[in-house]
Amino acid sequence: MMEQAVFFYDAGRRSYLDRAYPQPVRERLERLFDVYPQPVNETQLDALAPALRSVRVMFTSWWLPELTQEQIRRYFPSLQVVFYAAGSVKYFAEPYLRLGIRVVSGWAANGVPVAEYAAAQIVLAGKGFFQNPRRMQTDYEQARAYSDACTGNYHAKVGILGAGAVGRRVIRLLQAYELEIWVYDPYLSDADAQKLQVQKHSLEEIFSECAVISNHVAQLPETRGMIAYALLHRMQPYATLLNTGRGSQIVEADLIRAMQEDKTRTAVLDVTDPEPPLPDSPLRTQENIFLTTHIAGSMGGEIGRIGEYIAQEAERYCAGEPLRYEITLEKLKNMA
Repeated sequence: MMEQAVFFYDAGRRSYLDRAYPQPVRERLERLFDVYPQPVNETQLDALAPALRSVRVMFTSWWLPELTQEQIRRYFPSLQVVFYAAGSVKYFAEPYLRLGIRVVSGWAANGVPVAEYAAAQIVLAGKGFFQNPRRMQTDYEQARAYSDACTGNYHAKVGILGAGAVGRRVIRLLQAYELEIWVYDPYLSDADAQKLQVQKHSLEEIFSECAVISNHVAQLPETRGMIAYALLHRMQPYATLLNTGRGSQIVEADLIRAMQEDKTRTAVLDVTDPEPPLPDSPLRTQENIFLTTHIAGSMGGEIGRIGEYIAQEAERYCAGEPLRYEITLEKLKNMA
């Protein structure tokens, strides 16, 4: 007899669920489980409580409604596992884990476009791409001279902060280029550094020497505000700082100061703290700071990849095999 399952979503954001679980993925899951006829949102929990009592498997995605342990016991007393077709589970997972309910995330799939995006930015930064179009609007020769003063991508030093899943994927993508890759990660062993063909360095060395610095550090209490003026003022002329990690890891006022002190430096921020930046934040007007709207993660058709990863995990679950992307309380402490 198949286990009962439900698709659970935020009432105002049904589209996220539909995009994360395209029809082929849903049909695949329906062959594995007895799926409740319609997706359920938080406004329906009281009315559907009797029908949900036997649900053992939950499929969900971005904007999962946060439930307390008491609510989980009340509405999903038989729940065994939550499959989350998105990235970070930090905001919702602990009550489930405390109740012994397994949580599986699509973070690995979401990390693929982040790494692709970061690698592309790194290569563009080496050519002075980000400031070149802006400078060309007023002075072609000045724009050309700016890019000519950048290092390019031949034997240039690139600093990667954090050698977790995303950082390592960025490193692998960059191996197609003749770059010198420096890495800061206190947990990276010498043996792993050798396998990755990278050099371990301190934060101070990376900010002092690297032409491009890309942040992929996990969000932990000790990493909040870690990129402050003591590091930022070390950036070379024409150097670029990229952030697709977490906005809170950079001290905003210190970044603005460092960018104002040397206009040849560049900051490209896909994340900020708060996000988006406040309306009067100088991040919005500083000419050598470039903002994007948190687009590094899965967008458009890329979202379907996450559903594919979740379907594979669901198949492993049904077969009694180890799950590759399961989150434990211990792992939750060190996740972004």
